[in-house]
Amino acid sequence: MSQVCSFREGSGVRRGEGPKRVSEVATYANGRPYSPARGRDASRRAVEDYLAAEMAVIDLPRERPTAAEFVRKIVRELKIRCYKQKTIKSYRLALSAVLRWYGGPPHEITREDVRDFLELLVDGGAGSSTISGHLSAIRTAFDKMCGARITLGLLTPRRPQRLPIVLSEPEVLRLLDAAPSLRDKLLLGLLYAIGVRVSEVVRLKWQDFDFDRRTVSIWQGKGRKDRQVMLPESFKPLLIELSKTFKPDEYVFPGDRRGRHLSPRTAQRIMERARRIAGIGKKATPHSLRHSFATHLLEHGTDIRFIQELLGHKRLDTTKIYTRVAVFRHQEIRSPLDVLRGTTAAPPARALPGPQPPSRRPVGRMQIDLQPSKAEAGAANVTLSIQNEDRFVLLKGIVVREPRPGWVTLEVPPLEAWEKPLCGLTAAQRQRIESPEFYALVQEHVTRRYLAWKKSAGP
Repeated sequence: MSQVCSFREGSGVRRGEGPKRVSEVATYANGRPYSPARGRDASRRAVEDYLAAEMAVIDLPRERPTAAEFVRKIVRELKIRCYKQKTIKSYRLALSAVLRWYGGPPHEITREDVRDFLELLVDGGAGSSTISGHLSAIRTAFDKMCGARITLGLLTPRRPQRLPIVLSEPEVLRLLDAAPSLRDKLLLGLLYAIGVRVSEVVRLKWQDFDFDRRTVSIWQGKGRKDRQVMLPESFKPLLIELSKTFKPDEYVFPGDRRGRHLSPRTAQRIMERARRIAGIGKKATPHSLRHSFATHLLEHGTDIRFIQELLGHKRLDTTKIYTRVAVFRHQEIRSPLDVLRGTTAAPPARALPGPQPPSRRPVGRMQIDLQPSKAEAGAANVTLSIQNEDRFVLLKGIVVREPRPGWVTLEVPPLEAWEKPLCGLTAAQRQRIESPEFYALVQEHVTRRYLAWKKSAGP
């Protein structure tokens, strides 16, 4: 027979009073004392519910901010929590996009609205990385900072696992030879020699090189971690010589503005130009040199855990992806078809495609002027004069030299050094100057003029 529970009026425990006996708090209808549930069935108070308003950055139900106020307060909190500027910018753009699409106040947005917005992105052709970025911004702003819980049940989409683009060792040599200026050669060479990210190599300073211990210090890389990598012996004499002319706190790759380093986007353009000059068909980026660094170390027998430390990976699984593209020659893995046919020798490798033949089309009316260099004996300063309508545009800074008989090298300044003169040319002429055919054409004519100049000058 079920018993009905009745509570006496005013029998609750007030603040400041001591605990009362159970019989004074509640009794059944038959007069027996009421025994509250215990163990897993005992009623529990959700502490976070009482502290949600105090812990939240914005109390959405009470404050009801506008979209602009909401984004401004979230950005302020991200700065206080020391998020990176790139992360703050991406979160701000994502939150502005979802609130602009929603059109209403932020405190009224629901979980279904978030699902509709993500579905709109998918239907518009957005990839998994874009969906993950927007979902992470919404989860951080609404759930973690405001306690709204509008992303519960929404999982981060899985990203496709793609193999990295790896350059072969001959392709790396061709790429470094194709870099027109000393700065470009040093930039691409360090990307491959020490395996750093493009955002890390542009922030290198001269004081980061320890020539005695042959190490390079990478400060606050990805994940706000410091690490050290080995200094390549090939670049050690050049870096020691260059470091004598710069202050220790100066950037190795300075930008156009004083006190600023080279932008990662400029490094990407340097890589793209050198790749086109070298005639490499792979869609390689500066990060491909990092992939090539790890893959070649693995192929040469370096322990994978040491490679993990050099790359700064937190998890070993991230480094293991290079085992899928590395070619282990010491294992002598043979195809089953070769075993069946009794083939013992591997088929000969195909020769790598060389650079495409340069175009013979001129860039307007170009003239080449050689003057002996006052700073270096045997070298010559080259000035290119390109005619545009009724005036000539001068491109200076090219140095041609012959370090050993029969070997002529051409050092071309970075394209950013010609930014002002290039403004006086047409768009078609600027496009031709940035093409690999232009550098091949200049190298051919300058080399011919330089050899004739040295022959006429005599010993």
